[in-house]
Amino acid sequence: MYYNQQSIYDAAGGGSYTNVKTAFDVGYEAATLGKGSDNPTRSVKNFYEQKLANYLKKLPADVDLAAIPTKYRGNISEFLSQQKQEYVNAANSVDEYEVGSQDYMDRVAKMNQIKSSFENLDKQMKLYGENKKDLIGDIEGQTISMYGENQANVNLLRSVYNEELDMMIDETGNVKFVGVDGELSLNDMPDYSIKDYETASAMTKMGVGVYQNALKTGQVLSQNNPLYFQYQNQLKTAIDQGGTSTLMSILHDGLVGNVVLADGMKDQIQAYKDGNLSFSELRDQVVNNYMDVLVKQSQTGASQRKVNPSTSKADGSSHYASDGKHFQTGDRYYQRRMPKDPSGFEIRYYDDGGLEYHYPDGKVEIIKGSGTPSNTEPEIVTTEKDKLTISEARQALIDSGIKSPSAQEIADYIRKNSK
Repeated sequence: MYYNQQSIYDAAGGGSYTNVKTAFDVGYEAATLGKGSDNPTRSVKNFYEQKLANYLKKLPADVDLAAIPTKYRGNISEFLSQQKQEYVNAANSVDEYEVGSQDYMDRVAKMNQIKSSFENLDKQMKLYGENKKDLIGDIEGQTISMYGENQANVNLLRSVYNEELDMMIDETGNVKFVGVDGELSLNDMPDYSIKDYETASAMTKMGVGVYQNALKTGQVLSQNNPLYFQYQNQLKTAIDQGGTSTLMSILHDGLVGNVVLADGMKDQIQAYKDGNLSFSELRDQVVNNYMDVLVKQSQTGASQRKVNPSTSKADGSSHYASDGKHFQTGDRYYQRRMPKDPSGFEIRYYDDGGLEYHYPDGKVEIIKGSGTPSNTEPEIVTTEKDKLTISEARQALIDSGIKSPSAQEIADYIRKNSK
């Protein structure tokens, strides 16, 4: 029998017409395994419908619209419907062409592309949901770093995940969002930085450590101290490993002592933004500023150090032996032992049996004796020149412009100007 009509399985997209007799005969032979049939038309129809059903089974499941924001469900439904129709068209016509022919391969490629677009769209919408959940959690937890560029990125992401923008889906299933400034692909969304709590915690531990060490030993952190270089290198390494996000977090987030370091470094930060200051240069300035903070912390610890008389080494290796000279304060005379450590305390042995510890910050601890020490500084009664007194050193530093000299500054001045 010869059928002189166009195939009901015409090629999608305007492909060339197929000889129906050839298509029918091929389908009839395949459907009946060459054994014939009482109803050839039904046999061929069932054969092609089964093949189409098998092709459709290969399509991935539709995207779960229940998890999609209401605003975007229409876009996704329309995309899925259009793609399914194109898939059916290609599947209806693919078997009319010789395997390996260009028309056959084009239709197979089209079907595979549509299948991939379904899978990709599903992944895209799952990514959208995960990103939205993460952003909301970070905003509510106030963990997002506060520097300007980071906040700008977060504001853009807010508009995306608050469904303020329109959605587009390309033929590959990739999602784009459209606003007044143009299109933005979900794959190209800007990242944002979280506050660097780890580095801030390490910096806080440094501050506590130098304070407690100075409180215990009376030694002030200085650039000649190995601990100074250890902390300096640790902080540089942490910033280098964390990169710009860590550096900006240290500057802007106020995680160390609730102090926003950026407030005192606005010019340097602007120079960095303008390209006039490199990352390493800004990093070094931040590190040096914090090292100054650590030095002040240790000075505070040393100034608050209180020695227990019963356990101190006042008569041991922590002080120099008395030189036998006598000094006078008010109507009392005494000999003294000076500390080997300039930040330590001076021991005064009074001729009336009194014993006192005099600290660099001016505090006096009476260990023995009922006399109240004079507030005036001792006068050297010997004609031989002696070391500068604490009050003289303090006054000299004040005269030089230092309003409140620290114990370390006084000790350094005495060491430098003593003869």
